[in-house]
This record gives sequence, structure tokens and C-alpha cells, in this order.
Amino acid sequence: MTLTRLLPGPATAFDLEDAEGQAALDELYRPPRARWLRLNFIASVNGSVTGPDGTSQSLTNRTDRRILGAIRRSADVVLVGAGSVRTEGYLLPRSRPLAIMTGSGDLRGHRIPTDVENGRVIVLCPSDAVETVRSSLGEARVTIIDVAERRTGGPGVAPAAALAALHRLGHESIVCEGGPSLAIQLIAADLVDELCLSTSPQLVALGQPLSSGLDHPRHLALTQLLLDGESTLYARWTVRD
Repeated sequence: MTLTRLLPGPATAFDLEDAEGQAALDELYRPPRARWLRLNFIASVNGSVTGPDGTSQSLTNRTDRRILGAIRRSADVVLVGAGSVRTEGYLLPRSRPLAIMTGSGDLRGHRIPTDVENGRVIVLCPSDAVETVRSSLGEARVTIIDVAERRTGGPGVAPAAALAALHRLGHESIVCEGGPSLAIQLIAADLVDELCLSTSPQLVALGQPLSSGLDHPRHLALTQLLLDGESTLYARWTVRD
């Protein structure tokens, strides 16, 4: 698998199949400081974060999954919303803990093993959702954190309070992998430092757009652009605001 860095130039190609190429990829996705919040998404050219099968799996490819691995290795924890767990099941990341943010506590459809190690799965929820979390997870052992502060203007926990809880656990570098609802909450609260966006070379029936519900524009700066052999683009956008 060959990946070409287009920006910053000059254009440089490297092979992801060898150790040198993998090390180069890890360096390309290293955060600029210890406390950093990234959104990581893949979308079609026309902006859908779901492909023909109704999930992101029909948009991704091997190179995108390699980049996902590099981004996860650079983070302390992977953050997702309960909607992503219900829709895609969400396998436990191989190398990092998984944090799930939920207002309702409904985590049906999860693929968390019952023998998961302590601290590998963290659920952030309001107190009235704790029992629902326990019942929907069954025998899976998770750390449940009661986030008392409610989100302004809607149900669920306040994003800033959820992040503060993760910081208290020592998780400074965080990557959020969805879904769009959680991403918009984090952007609206001005908590996001960077958007890592993979653009799949597909036009699909518009499922769920990444930016639905955005309150006002945010200005971004393109800091990195990669291209693979299948015409998938991988961009790093810093949030200027």
C-alpha cells in the first residue's frame, strides 16, 4: 500500500507495508500537544458518513484502517457516542480504552466482550441512565462515570463535563470517532482541536451528513493532505476558532 503526502510538499510517497513507512505514518498523525481532541471520520465525496450498507464500513478501505490505527495509537482513549454503538456495534480498540458517551444509557447492539479488562471500557452518562447502561451491557465489566452536568438545550451529558472526566482519568489526547451527533455537540461547545477527514471516492445516496445541526460556521486550516492508490484523500484540518 503506497500513500503519497501531497501537503505539506514536496510530494512524498511511502510504503505502508514496511516498518519505515508505518513509522512515517505514525509521525504524520502525532498531535502537536499532549491535550488534544480530534474528530476522525470518513465520508463520501457528497458528504455522507454512511455508505450503501448504512454504515461507514462500505466507505473505508485498508489504507483508511491503517490511518485509523495510527490515529488511535497517538491517543489515550477512543470516544464514541451511543448511537455509533447501536448502529455499528463498535469493537473494542486493540490498543486503547473505549469511552462511550450516552444520555439514555441504551447500548444495545454493542460488541463488548464479557471478559473485558477493568478500565478498558468507560461509559459516561447521567445518573438516571446508569441502570439502563448496566442492563443493556449485560455481563460486560465497564467503568461507569456519572456525569452530573447536563447538556444545554438537549438531553444527555455536557460534552465539556464528559471530557473533564476523561482528563481526570489521565486521558489527555482523545479521538472521537462518532457519530455525527456527538461530533456536532463537541464542535458546538468549541472543544475540538482538529478534524481528520477521509474522503472516499464515492457518490452515495445521502445518509447522514457530518455537519447536520451545526449552529454556525467554524473556520479550518488544512495542515496535511494524503492520497492513496484508490483515490481516497486523507486530510488534517485544524480548527482555527
